[in-house]
Amino acid sequence: MDSKKGFCFTAIDFETADKYFPCSLGIAKVVNNKVVEVRNWLIKPICFPYFHHYAQKIHGIHKEDVENMPTFNKIWKEVLPYLNNTMLLAHNAAFDINVLRKTLTYYHLSKPQSYYLCTYVLSKTVWKDSQKFSLDYLCDLENIELNHHHSDSDALACAELFLRETEHLGVNSFEELKTLTHRRYNKV
Repeated sequence: MDSKKGFCFTAIDFETADKYFPCSLGIAKVVNNKVVEVRNWLIKPICFPYFHHYAQKIHGIHKEDVENMPTFNKIWKEVLPYLNNTMLLAHNAAFDINVLRKTLTYYHLSKPQSYYLCTYVLSKTVWKDSQKFSLDYLCDLENIELNHHHSDSDALACAELFLRETEHLGVNSFEELKTLTHRRYNKV
């Protein structure tokens, strides 16, 4: 997972049509502390054509935007290389990893061989006295550009936020981070 030159990981973000059904996936791939690729997929969700009105209000994706998009199982071969054998990061990882697990289970797809880390949880160690720990609040605090609730922008902001967190903590590897925070990394 670690390189002597810096952190290597993939930050992810899902937007959903309902509680667990993804309609968008964004990733930001980081190699040696540099963002090397940002991707976004619109996804026809499992629950199509249903979209919860609140979800649409948050991210602005409507059923018309995804009705001709592939379902998750159709993009999985393209997505898997970004998620396999790497550290996955998400802001509120419990949500994003749960969406991933439920979707993989629904389509009978194998889980990636990866561990994950939550930048939301880590932010509570870095900015102990902060009033809030939401992605938009912390991006504002750290002057990180964010088009909130657009999955590619959220993934990129998560990646950049993690690099700031590690800078604040003075760590250069996932092992150092694990030792400092006394947290274990969970498997997807």
